[in-house]
Amino acid sequence: MQNLSMDFLHYNTTLFFVILLFSIYLFQRYYNKKPSKNLPPCPPSLPFIGHLHLLRPPRHLSIHSLSKLYGPVLGLRLGSCNAIILSSPAAIKEALIKNDPVFSNRPMIKAGDVLGYKNTSIFFSPHGPHWRNLRRLTSSELLSTRRLNLLAGIRFNEFLSLIHRMVKASSSGEVELKARLFEMGHNSMSKIVFGKRYYGENLDGEVDVANQFKDIMHEAIDLVFSFNPRDFFPALGWLDLLGVERRMKRLLPRLDGFITEIIEEQRRRRSEAVNAGREAEETNLLDVMLSMQETDPEMYTDEHIKGHILSILTAGNDTTAGTIETAMLLLLSHPEIMKKAKTEIDMSVGHNHILDESDLLKLPYLKNILKETLRLSPPMQGMPPRASSADCTIQGYHVPKGTILFVNVWGLQRDPDLWDDAMSFKPERFAGEEEEEEEEDVKYVPFGAGRRKCPGEHFGMRMVMAGVGALVQCFDWEPMSKEEVDINALLGLTVPKGQPMVAKYKVRACMVDALSKI
Repeated sequence: MQNLSMDFLHYNTTLFFVILLFSIYLFQRYYNKKPSKNLPPCPPSLPFIGHLHLLRPPRHLSIHSLSKLYGPVLGLRLGSCNAIILSSPAAIKEALIKNDPVFSNRPMIKAGDVLGYKNTSIFFSPHGPHWRNLRRLTSSELLSTRRLNLLAGIRFNEFLSLIHRMVKASSSGEVELKARLFEMGHNSMSKIVFGKRYYGENLDGEVDVANQFKDIMHEAIDLVFSFNPRDFFPALGWLDLLGVERRMKRLLPRLDGFITEIIEEQRRRRSEAVNAGREAEETNLLDVMLSMQETDPEMYTDEHIKGHILSILTAGNDTTAGTIETAMLLLLSHPEIMKKAKTEIDMSVGHNHILDESDLLKLPYLKNILKETLRLSPPMQGMPPRASSADCTIQGYHVPKGTILFVNVWGLQRDPDLWDDAMSFKPERFAGEEEEEEEEDVKYVPFGAGRRKCPGEHFGMRMVMAGVGALVQCFDWEPMSKEEVDINALLGLTVPKGQPMVAKYKVRACMVDALSKI
């Protein structure tokens, strides 16, 4: 009898889903047949899922391939959501400059609700008073030139720590760049945000805590960028088909508890300073946010602070270390460019001290190397998607409210009609450019454009330039053959190999004295 009941339940459940999917399919066919305005061209779609099957990983290559087949303005239907892909400067300028207020939202996804503290973080928050306040806080307080200068010593010490460990291990002559750079990047960000290191050596016996933090952050980043069917089929969200929401809800207490404990520790320290008659210091970004909370507790709640911290850590950790790694691998595969960078550093900085951020203005060629790296390999291979808050027109096509916007940054920055010898690594192409880029120039947008442009652009450039510059100044690197480095994966043409890349290096004789002092 029990088996019969289970079979009956299974039959009814299956029948329900078949009827539901068929109903959605009929609705979509009816909706698509209704007279509509001039919508963008789109490829053939499948019932129910639309064009979701066409956005296979890596997504930037799928977006680029579709753009090459169907043109610079392309419409898609992703489940029950409309989407548009833009690839030409004219179309991107119309969306991100002319219609900037319309495309200043993010798509509403479940990760923003759960891990973005109900979409209150700067990354997920919809455009409005709350987002503008967070943006102002980030630009004028947390990542202002004054604040970056105050925190420059923290970043420099983490670079020194990396270089010191490489000097100690130089007898082996090899280094796994990715692992070292990611540890350095995570420690820099945690020191800047929390005032404390959470990775690697010198953790004062808190190795378990450090490992917990590393695991939590890696899982959080993975979940934020995971495919979740609910984001495209809200009506089926309760099914949690891939278990993504269950993973997010299991992670949230650990993530929230960890950040809450750090906030309370900082709050106690500030309170003890005040009780002792001292002024509470602002030695990291969390201190700044707690100070602002004391002034305006309703505007800067603990939830807002947690969401903001998570946004900064998620955006800053992997992109900074990943860009340094990409730049170094490009230099290793182009020894003539590495030689030019080394000569510029030797002439402008010398050998008496290790390059720091105060030296960067003297190194225009190094800056061009980084700009060219970001052209060929933009962070996350392109800007995060936007969503339209109202109907608008792009290149004569009607774009309905709620449409998800993808910009083909990867293809745009390699377009042979816009760039001479587009697939080659040529830092010289940026020589002689004005320091301040025109806002209207949208053929180079590694950090995005418009109101949602990454507020950490200058912070990221300073960290990456200082990191690459110090590695070039302190060590001689052996040129790598094409067999040793997968250039196609490096340039985003294929999926990277699973095996980590090991680079060969040795301490430069002219830097021995300076390195002996760290």
